[in-house]
Amino acid sequence: MKRKTSALVPISLLLIVCLAIPVSAFYFDFQYFETDKLVYEVGETIDMVAKLIADFSDEGWCYVSFAVVTDLGPSFADEYFIPPSPVVRYLNSSYTILPDHTSPTETGVQAFVLFTVEIFDTVSQSAGDNIEITINRGHLTTIPLSSLSVQYGLNTSLPLKIASIHNNNVIYSGESVILKVEDSNSQTVLLSNITTTSEGMIYLNWSDSLGPPGFYNLTISGDGNEDFHPFADSFQVIVLPAPSNLSIISSPGSVYCQSPDGSHIEQAEIIVEHTNLDLSPVSDSIVQWNTSFGSGALTNLGNGQYSNMIPFNISPGSYDINFTAINPQYQTAETTTVVNVLANPLQFSAIQPFWNVTRGDNVTIEFLIEPTLDWNQSIQLHFTDEAMQFSLVSDVQPNISSFLTIPIWHNISAGQHTVNISSMNEHYQFTTTPQISLIVTGTLEANVSVAAAYYDETLEFNLEVLDDNNQSVSLVEISIFCDNAITPFALTGYVNSSTTQTVSLPMWIPPGIHNITFRINSQYFKTINYSISIRVWMRTNITIVISTSDYIVEGPQDLAISRRISSGSIMSPPPILFKGITSANPSTARLTSLDS
Repeated sequence: MKRKTSALVPISLLLIVCLAIPVSAFYFDFQYFETDKLVYEVGETIDMVAKLIADFSDEGWCYVSFAVVTDLGPSFADEYFIPPSPVVRYLNSSYTILPDHTSPTETGVQAFVLFTVEIFDTVSQSAGDNIEITINRGHLTTIPLSSLSVQYGLNTSLPLKIASIHNNNVIYSGESVILKVEDSNSQTVLLSNITTTSEGMIYLNWSDSLGPPGFYNLTISGDGNEDFHPFADSFQVIVLPAPSNLSIISSPGSVYCQSPDGSHIEQAEIIVEHTNLDLSPVSDSIVQWNTSFGSGALTNLGNGQYSNMIPFNISPGSYDINFTAINPQYQTAETTTVVNVLANPLQFSAIQPFWNVTRGDNVTIEFLIEPTLDWNQSIQLHFTDEAMQFSLVSDVQPNISSFLTIPIWHNISAGQHTVNISSMNEHYQFTTTPQISLIVTGTLEANVSVAAAYYDETLEFNLEVLDDNNQSVSLVEISIFCDNAITPFALTGYVNSSTTQTVSLPMWIPPGIHNITFRINSQYFKTINYSISIRVWMRTNITIVISTSDYIVEGPQDLAISRRISSGSIMSPPPILFKGITSANPSTARLTSLDS
């Protein structure tokens, strides 16, 4: 370490003088001053440190300073006062070598780093040291201030800064540098001489004329000056394909699926358009399509439009059709459209809206199936009622009248059945769910027994009604006819067949034997007639008075008898059911039977 002896202070002498002065006591010891190294270059920072003890009274002071003197004169000073302390202190400072403060040239120059300390406490003392250093020309580097990537089709300016490799704030300003750009084939596409700005900046202006997307080599070089060495830095510039847009021009929202055997396949034309950011057409691209069931390339129609007839050899469903446009000058563009693949629609029409059938018989229904697409293939249909009491599958030929025979077994419930019809093949679908109304009718068996029939009174009877499954039918409606009358003399409405029924006998049905017909009806059962021969009785009360007197007093009893038998003839009176009471004077009586 080179030091100038003229700057050294005899510290021991200062200390002796200090001890000899009785005015104020203080302690001062300057131990050393040094730099981190002795050879530097422009742009580097000199780190300095001094070690000393300075202990003095509060009325005193201690002044220290760091300084750098280059070939161009003083270039740096760091000065301040420190407080008293009895312990060792390390005083630090630093200085960055600027090109304005020196001119090292090729051989370098000498400079001095100085330290001075001065203390006062009644008396003034000082000390110091200096170090001789060498300053050489500095090394430069190029710093890109943005990503070295550009998009093709966009004019871009790439900023770069040229500065010291030690400190990017030490810049290479107002100097000439050379920009050279080569393509991947080492062909020069740009060679330019540029002067750095006062901030050490240069700008690489990139345009389409420099070349298509790809990788380019950029070299920045300079001859240096008296402060800096010549330099050359290389970088890679990436020219990205420009953004583009791929859009759907026309696409069907839906198409029909293929036929079940694959002999018929629907196709749909889809047109897409490839444009750049300015919406100008890109007409030299490769456009492809792909789905879960196929892929292919589109035909170039020109003016940025591409199309293809895409075969939809697939079952019904919703499918994404993906399109990709590839062009070396543009980024890959993609778009998607959704196409619904529909089943072949079927129309169903029946010859009549409903059919009647009796349990145990078969019913044949006639209908017509009309598909939208005539694939000339039979269609398998499923027929079932809502209660799943029967289920049939039948192959039907479309566009001609079809017949289906449904066996109605005895275990199928009587009543109205809705027959639903559906396709067994997903390639077909009815536009609306077809239905047929089927009314199943049962048969009845009945047994009627008459309990009593009284003229102008009532007819009492008991019923037993069973269906064709030998099951009791509880609710029935009864119409009752007498002899050859076409109009019933009694209607019951719906009654419980398990209870005794009573109806009124009209007066026009005289006592005697009659043929009574019971017409029995229940919903969804065939009406039956049950005939029975019955006797209609006349019922009356006769009171016979037996008296010992020859004179019988007429009273209400005689009048009652005359009234009750007035409907018969005197010569041939009607049969009479009666309960008689005889009496004798004095009060004797007995019950008289019919035979009596």
